[in-house]
Amino acid sequence: MMLKDKKEKVDLKKMKKILLQQKEELEKEDSSKKSPVSEHEDASFADANDLATHDTDLANDLNVKQLKDHQYQQVLEALERIEEGDYGVCDECGVDIGSKRLEVYPTSKLCIACQEEFERVQKAKNLISSANKNSTDKSSE
Repeated sequence: MMLKDKKEKVDLKKMKKILLQQKEELEKEDSSKKSPVSEHEDASFADANDLATHDTDLANDLNVKQLKDHQYQQVLEALERIEEGDYGVCDECGVDIGSKRLEVYPTSKLCIACQEEFERVQKAKNLISSANKNSTDKSSE
């Protein structure tokens, strides 16, 4: 029993180190870049195509920033779970997530079974949403 507790502590230290490294990398990326909007503020456009390209670039930059911000938040939440002693426990069913899964996805909050169920539900919601959109589009024709 004591060996398992010791092993778990070593894993937590390893995971904390990985998460802190990810946090540092995300902070470094964020501080080295200007805001996507400020990068595009001074742009002048020769024609509508240049403006369209600019708008697409800006939208892409904002999407990347939003993704990085989300990743950063997930890392902070995982570090908080380590401090609170909740790290590695599934938010849905309470079982251990598993060290192999955590090594691959250190910010995981769900065990594999709950993650698969979550993805099935999301896929069903997307299919329903898509079907509703298609029926709305057809009825407006």
